[in-house]
Amino acid sequence: MDKHPYIGKTFLRVKSIEDRILVKVNKGRGCREDAVITTYYLTSRTKRGGALFSRLEYAVDMMLIHGTTEVWPGPGKEPPGYRNHMSWLKEIRFSKDSKRVESAIVKIATPLEFFDTCPMPLAQLRMATQSEPFNAFVDFTARVIDYDFPEKLKRRFLGQVWPHKRIREYLKISKDEPIIGTIVKPKWLPPKLFAESVTRAAIAGASFIKSDENLHLSKQELARYAAVTSKMLRENGFDLSMEPKRGKKRVLFAPHITTNPSGILAHARVAVDNGANALMFSTHFAGDFEIISKIYEMGDRYKVPVYAHTAGMNRFCGDPNYTCGDDPKVVYLLAAFSGAAFMQLPGMGSFLRPTDVEKKPIIERLKKDGLEGNKGMTLTIAGGLGPRNIGSNIKLLGAEGRMFLAGTSVFHHPDGIRSGVDALKLAVEASQKGIYEITKLKEYAVSIGERGYPLLRAL
Repeated sequence: MDKHPYIGKTFLRVKSIEDRILVKVNKGRGCREDAVITTYYLTSRTKRGGALFSRLEYAVDMMLIHGTTEVWPGPGKEPPGYRNHMSWLKEIRFSKDSKRVESAIVKIATPLEFFDTCPMPLAQLRMATQSEPFNAFVDFTARVIDYDFPEKLKRRFLGQVWPHKRIREYLKISKDEPIIGTIVKPKWLPPKLFAESVTRAAIAGASFIKSDENLHLSKQELARYAAVTSKMLRENGFDLSMEPKRGKKRVLFAPHITTNPSGILAHARVAVDNGANALMFSTHFAGDFEIISKIYEMGDRYKVPVYAHTAGMNRFCGDPNYTCGDDPKVVYLLAAFSGAAFMQLPGMGSFLRPTDVEKKPIIERLKKDGLEGNKGMTLTIAGGLGPRNIGSNIKLLGAEGRMFLAGTSVFHHPDGIRSGVDALKLAVEASQKGIYEITKLKEYAVSIGERGYPLLRAL
């Protein structure tokens, strides 16, 4: 689609119809303080001869009935507490998209009492707000585009154990210096060669090094990869402990541990027991964001920074028509609330989703709950990142609360890994002087002589 259907779009205010629908669908439903407010982008095909927005009214009614429960139908007297389990409509705003499609922004409140029955009811939250209400019916679709949580529920989330400020302090990186990370390429290497690649990148100045997301290992293989790599890093002066000794070099090494939900805790234990001081896995495939708290519950030594990989995210929010699934900012919000230390945000102009128009709303939504910046989750700018565009991404997205992650440009640099990292750092240096365009970057590389050669070769 050339134009996003709801970001930046002005919706109609048809107060008479809004008020009529609010009164009608909320009849017999009551409002309570402890409720999650879910915002949906609702679309429905119009019905020939039907009244304006009548199909959307029907859709909202179905979302309320099937999302929680219906108004008491009898027989007999309504049971005590029944209404405490009923959702209600808070707001509806319309848009007339075409002769055949109508849309609306809809806010529905779901009381905690309806679904809050376990220590962290993330699955129940999703069931209550994203199952039948959001894409089960043939007549309409309702994309979840935001959540507002009551304080009572917010306090139940793990929150930021490793906020950006703590990451910088651990790595001994000043607040004005961009954090440079990398991804081991190719995706599969034997243990010793993998360890050598990680160590070369660390020596070259990468502060965070992770496996590629498709390095799938058994527990035995994971133990060997992590042990060989951490040993080699230690032998080269790096301290991977949670409280590094003064004067020791620091780096975060995150092996990939994605496996089935039943095995993710065991894989996390193996990785950390064998020297890893960070973890990387797909929360979408390995048990949802709650798994981070389960890892931390194993003990203090396992409370390492977690890189919540976005593999699988677009099964939930990648619909190019913006009809089903979550808005990406919902995924980032849940990740940050749930304790993810890092989460990838594709660079501007990247070949990966979320799209450019979706990125600013993601950042603004995290900021609203204090989950962005120095006190928030580190957004990892990645996906085709290299010397050609790292400077422009710093300019557009800032460096505070960010890490800049490049894989191919580092490991496929014609002069090797060190030159790959040097090229990134030189591009950052140039950006601090206001130099971003490729031709100007080349001129800058030439102007600084031999030191600029890695950048010139990369360009």
